[in-house]
Amino acid sequence: MTYIQFSGLGLTPGQFSAISIILVLGRIWDGINDPIMGSIVENTKTKIGKFKPWIIIGAVLTSITVLLMFNLRPSGTGFVIFFAIIYFVWEIAWTLNDIPYWSLLPNLSRTKKKRDEIASMVVVFAAVGAFAANAIVSFFTVGNAVQGYRIISITFVLFFLLCTALTVFGVKEPRNINPHEEEKVTLKQMYLSIKNNDQLLWVTLALFLYTVGSGILVALGYNFFYIELGYDGSMVLIFVATFGVVTILVQSFYAMLAK
Repeated sequence: MTYIQFSGLGLTPGQFSAISIILVLGRIWDGINDPIMGSIVENTKTKIGKFKPWIIIGAVLTSITVLLMFNLRPSGTGFVIFFAIIYFVWEIAWTLNDIPYWSLLPNLSRTKKKRDEIASMVVVFAAVGAFAANAIVSFFTVGNAVQGYRIISITFVLFFLLCTALTVFGVKEPRNINPHEEEKVTLKQMYLSIKNNDQLLWVTLALFLYTVGSGILVALGYNFFYIELGYDGSMVLIFVATFGVVTILVQSFYAMLAK
């Protein structure tokens, strides 16, 4: 949204509203296709496991869509159509990578203590990466958003592919020793496992509230700074850094809190 607002696309209020609606529809679609991807992953059987093939495919497709997002610039209605297509393609590509990546995590250990430790480490590193990315974007896109986002999109794609390679070649996926777990999982079973699990529904509600709150905070936070204080990279950097440090500190205690 920041790129769209400050990269000189010259959209009308109607076109900007259409993009906002597309973003909301994209998030709804994301909620639908996640369980579908989960079912596909569970039924995948290859020599390198069920997670890694999709992590690789998703990483390559996501990289391509990110490069197209910030390097192609149709104008007016053409941009709205382009954005609708590329955003939904990105949603699918990212799901291909993200769902198997986080599904691999609980499979790395059969003990709860070890899983909590791994989860804590992964979440902290993910948070560091996310906030570092936000800070870099905020700082280096001021002045010339078009050139800034173009350079950053290329740089981030290279890092993304490198980190994906670390996961693919550096993490060993354990073999399933429980024959019962090898049964085929249908999409209906996937949805029923959510619907019929009252504990999981509470977690789902908590995650829903977190996602809505986080989205509002980020959207309003960025726009507050840009509208009230100006498009100032250093000021936004302080905002992002404060939010990031506090979040990382809290997440680093996850294993202890879980215990």
